[in-house]
Amino acid sequence: MAKNTNEAEVVSTETAAEKHRRFNRRKLKYGSVAAAITVVVVAIVVLINVVVNIASNKVNMSLDLTENGNFEISQQTIDYLSTLNQPVEIVCLSDEITFQTAAYIYYKQAYEVLKKYSIYSDHINLTFVDMIENPTYAERYKESYKGEINEYSIVVENPANGRIKVFGIEDLYNTETQFDYNNFNYIDVPVSSKAEQEITSAIMYVTDPDPIKAVVFKSETSGTSYDNVFNLLSSNGYEVNEIDPLSQPIPEETDLVVINAPLNDYEPAVIEMLYAFLDNDGKLGRNLVYFADYTQKTTGNINTFLEEWGIRVEEGIVADSDMNNLQSQNLYVIRDYIAANDYSTNLANAELPVIDFQSKPLTLLFDNKDSRSTVPLLQTKDTAFVMTDEVQQRIQSGDTSNIDYGVQTTMALGRKYTFDEENNMIFSNVLVIGSSETLDASFTSTTYFNNGDYFISIVNTMAGKNSGISIVAKDLASATFDVDSGTQNRYFAVFLIGVPVVVLIIGAVVFIRRRRK
Repeated sequence: MAKNTNEAEVVSTETAAEKHRRFNRRKLKYGSVAAAITVVVVAIVVLINVVVNIASNKVNMSLDLTENGNFEISQQTIDYLSTLNQPVEIVCLSDEITFQTAAYIYYKQAYEVLKKYSIYSDHINLTFVDMIENPTYAERYKESYKGEINEYSIVVENPANGRIKVFGIEDLYNTETQFDYNNFNYIDVPVSSKAEQEITSAIMYVTDPDPIKAVVFKSETSGTSYDNVFNLLSSNGYEVNEIDPLSQPIPEETDLVVINAPLNDYEPAVIEMLYAFLDNDGKLGRNLVYFADYTQKTTGNINTFLEEWGIRVEEGIVADSDMNNLQSQNLYVIRDYIAANDYSTNLANAELPVIDFQSKPLTLLFDNKDSRSTVPLLQTKDTAFVMTDEVQQRIQSGDTSNIDYGVQTTMALGRKYTFDEENNMIFSNVLVIGSSETLDASFTSTTYFNNGDYFISIVNTMAGKNSGISIVAKDLASATFDVDSGTQNRYFAVFLIGVPVVVLIIGAVVFIRRRRK
């Protein structure tokens, strides 16, 4: 009897040992599988990370949630880059980490914009060079660039022709002087980004074998847009210089002259220089832009010159009796510009209005005359009228009778043509704009108005520049991603509650299934 009991105990002991060994084998089996899965998952994650990093250099994988797309480039630039067929090197003389991770929003914005150029064109290569590790790197440009190149300079070069353009990171922003209450002094604060303007302009410049050359007349001016006109042309691929017409001749190779609301009249010698420039020894093919302004003094010589091109600048300023045509009560008049003409075909959005401020009215003296013609480019509604001192006094006294209402022209083009040896029609053009404030930065640096875009479209058409585009600055005040409370609550529910709950449920299911096996 005792013998049978001992045998049962042995059998029972052996059975327990076998169970223990089977458990260990199963534990090892599942542990090995789990370890293998972990290794595979980690390897996949690493591989995905490597692929994403490589792809991010050529595929736009970022999502810009700012209101004005501050970290993107415009569709106009993207379309232009698709036509690029020359190599372009963009070299930032700073380490990439500084741009990529800087808390300073302006560096981050510049970095994201710069990256887009190499993403949207295989012909563009973007490189970051740490000047601390490579202090002599800039010496390679000394033969093609005589200016100073420092840390944080950005170099745009076409290695095919050696053309180069250099600017600093501070050139990528428009600044505004503000009072710093912490240090009790005035400082320049970036308020809008012109990074896309500068970079696209530089690419256009280094890839254009024969850029259009423009000069801006330096003079005492009443015009508020003087610097902005210079910058608009420069930012859209024109090679712009400044001359003093009282002491300097117009350079022979000049294609375009810009006169921005001179306060005083020009002497006859300057007027003769303008005649000779536009005539071009009978070959024509030259262009001139003239801005008038209600603050100018008497400009009889200039007015006579313009009238020969079929455009008379009248006295007074354009007003409107219909408040629906005003941007505000300060005589900002939204123009119903003539979008069907040949000078507006390159507009990105022809639905946007063009806005003027206190423009002088223009009268077209003829439609066609001999080899000359005129074209109205910007006109008001028929509820407009000319506000003179006399009319203003009558209105203030309550007398609105005998006011002459009707369409007013505030931008017009005068043209003269000839034929070349191959019987092609060649034009010289004079563009007259009734107010210099039409191109004030407050109107051209916003996406709400077409002022800058329309001006560049007209000048490009006049000059035969088909590749030109107009790019406006981007307001950095909207360079953050703001969400309302409802959106915040949804994100909170999804990421802080929903995702953890799903992970816990999956973990519990896996644990229970393993315990039952």
